[in-house]
Amino acid sequence: MNNSSLHKQLLITIVVLMLFVSSAIVWISIQAGTDAVNQLTQRVMSNMIERISSDNEKQLNNAVIALETVAPSTINNSPTHVFDTNLDSLEQRLWAASGLFMQASNYVYFAAPDGRFVGVNRLDAEHVELYVQQPGDPLRIEYSTSRPGDHNFFLSSGLYDARTRSWYVDALKHNAPVWTDIYNKYTRPEPTITLAKAVYQPDHSLAGVVATDIPLRKLSDNLRGLNISANSVAFIVDKNGDLIATSSEEPSFIEVDRVPTRLSAATINNKLINAAYSNTIKDKTKALTLSFPANSSFQYGDEKIDVAFAPLANKYGLNWVTVVAIPRTDFMGGITHSLFQSAMIVVLCVMFALFIGLAFIEHILRDIRQLTSAAKKMGNGEPLPRLRIHRKDEIGHLINTFVEMENKLRFDRLTQIYNREFLIAQIEFLERHALQHPKENVCFTLLFLDLDRFKVINDTYGHAAGDQLLIVIAARLKSAVRDTDTVARYGGDEFVVLLNGTSNATDIQMTVDKIHTLVQQPIALSDHIVAVHVSVGWAVFPHEALDYNNLLKIADSRMFNTKKERPELHLRLVE
Repeated sequence: MNNSSLHKQLLITIVVLMLFVSSAIVWISIQAGTDAVNQLTQRVMSNMIERISSDNEKQLNNAVIALETVAPSTINNSPTHVFDTNLDSLEQRLWAASGLFMQASNYVYFAAPDGRFVGVNRLDAEHVELYVQQPGDPLRIEYSTSRPGDHNFFLSSGLYDARTRSWYVDALKHNAPVWTDIYNKYTRPEPTITLAKAVYQPDHSLAGVVATDIPLRKLSDNLRGLNISANSVAFIVDKNGDLIATSSEEPSFIEVDRVPTRLSAATINNKLINAAYSNTIKDKTKALTLSFPANSSFQYGDEKIDVAFAPLANKYGLNWVTVVAIPRTDFMGGITHSLFQSAMIVVLCVMFALFIGLAFIEHILRDIRQLTSAAKKMGNGEPLPRLRIHRKDEIGHLINTFVEMENKLRFDRLTQIYNREFLIAQIEFLERHALQHPKENVCFTLLFLDLDRFKVINDTYGHAAGDQLLIVIAARLKSAVRDTDTVARYGGDEFVVLLNGTSNATDIQMTVDKIHTLVQQPIALSDHIVAVHVSVGWAVFPHEALDYNNLLKIADSRMFNTKKERPELHLRLVE
């Protein structure tokens, strides 16, 4: 009887212990997996919203650069420089400015106090709408042209006085470029925002106002090109909740009695935009309390929605907010189901052998900790260590998903070299490392490269040939530098090379010469053999600049100078 009772006690004790251990291990596994998923979600969402906000901020900043091309700020500070208001001279400068960033600021124009006006609206690389109005003439003439000074193809004329326009009036009230309120453009009715800047002569008399437009539809086009995920949305709203731009197929405005009327994020037909705005940022935008990027989530029916949002254009006084909303099922795929299966496997293992099960769970947790650590490093812009995890189960699926996401975020899809976002993250990491470890004397050099004849080859042989050329050039650039250096595609036919630990002018020149030699060798493209030239500019950290934007400006400026100074390239010795 006692033996029977002891047997029952031992049996009950063992069963209870195994159930307790099984439950504990299941809970630990799910908790660890959930933490890893949350870490990965937050990091990738943060990277994504920062990248989107940076792209949109760059579009606005490009408008500032376009105006600076026509009327540099140094003119106002110069006691002798006279701003030339001759219409022919202005037309030449506006042609150059309108071609800098055709995806956004392709219409640049100037108006003077005496009523003269000239505007260049680039429809494409070779076709332009030119607007000209002589001093005192109430009519503005529109021409179609393909080169500066050609006024032979008349299109139309009409009454116009730029001095009565809001952009002209607003510019006179400020000492710096100013963005107007959103308005409906007269010549092509659609919501538009204008950047305007007053220009003065040395005697402080008004020379005129230079301005450029950004139609809001171009911001929407930029968002639609992101291709984040199947069911995600990205949108921009102002402090009143009215839409600036959206990635959805539904436009951000409708026409009411032929007048464009902007839609509110709370009333647009897209339900995900409605929910994301109402559940996360509605109160923040109205109170103007959003001053930094943030993540959030909310339950939408049976689905969890991850949201990232960040302020946009605060420095311009626009106070916009960029929002990205992604259903968790889109973002993480089948990871939740995989974690549940993993937990069931753990329970079965514990039922057969407690110690074997515990060892197996420890193995799982160790891999997940590696993945969590890698997710943190990726978010901080640190070099990502190689994940030495080789699994074919659910955890392996999680790791493969992470690696795929990391590749999409870091590598250029065409050339398979690093992309711009990773380059920026790596430079920012080096900048932080230099600030935190001043005794290590961290230094590096940025080389900015532009292919001089790429457009000719692209136009002559087609985009497929152009893509093949970019792949070959990327491979040659990698072979021209060390394994410790970084080669990234910056965009189009532009590349950036980061030379780690290099600041000596001789070493820089040797690398530049090697790049010139390799890149300019003939390339076989199908039935054709072509050759391209490359212009290179450089900037050295920390001798010439301490942040990425200024380094790139210096390198870009030098690259532009090398185009003008060919065939000679000059390096300034950096001690």
